[in-house]
Amino acid sequence: MKTRYLRYGLQTIILMLVLYAAFGLGSRSFEAYCPFGGMESLWGLFTTGQFTCALGPLNLSMLVGILILALIAKKAFCGWACPIGFFGDILNKISMKIFPKRPVIGGKLKGWLKLTRYLVFFISLYFTYKLGELILRGYDPFYAIFTGFKGHATLGWITITVTILIGIGSLFIPMFFCRYLCPLGATFDPFSRLGLIKITRNEETCTKCFACADICPHAIAPHNFEKVRHRDCTNCLECIDACPEEDTLELKLTI
Repeated sequence: MKTRYLRYGLQTIILMLVLYAAFGLGSRSFEAYCPFGGMESLWGLFTTGQFTCALGPLNLSMLVGILILALIAKKAFCGWACPIGFFGDILNKISMKIFPKRPVIGGKLKGWLKLTRYLVFFISLYFTYKLGELILRGYDPFYAIFTGFKGHATLGWITITVTILIGIGSLFIPMFFCRYLCPLGATFDPFSRLGLIKITRNEETCTKCFACADICPHAIAPHNFEKVRHRDCTNCLECIDACPEEDTLELKLTI
């Protein structure tokens, strides 16, 4: 529980900083701090030597830095810094209280649904590169929320509807946007698998009580792994806090 409060504290500070920029109080637009903007800028940089639309060097620097972080600590950015991940986590905790028995998506369907984030990834990059515009803006909850749904690229009721549907989805499926729609998460996936700092499990002391699986927001089931290399693990440490056996689940630097 203490780890969660530490994580929420850090995420709240980052959220306040993004809001500061969103209100126009900083020297840069809040969009300058979007790491996926680094991916969206690559084609323009390679073909014309210029950044696409409102993107700039900070977007690319953020992307590079967070990819390096993924190689070190998996998707720690998603679990400890991302404002949308923070909103998703809060909605998940609220939903656990309201709907203790939520639908569980497993098996092949779970795998197929996760492919949708790669579809969003490729579609967004293809049309951004082709049109020279940030086409994802009108459907992006990050852009919609931090512009108060008044950004010049929002699409009126379409943007509002998409954001509401993502919120509703998050109440019934933990981390709905992160699991199935986030293109930045798709960018991190191959790097996250290689992350050096990860959750490890002591097989001798593990009782397979499933407490870790029940609390994991990404339904990873740490009790099935000696080392959690799963692409979706954000090192949020919820599983460690929930484990009743001391020193059974630990965060370690290991290959």
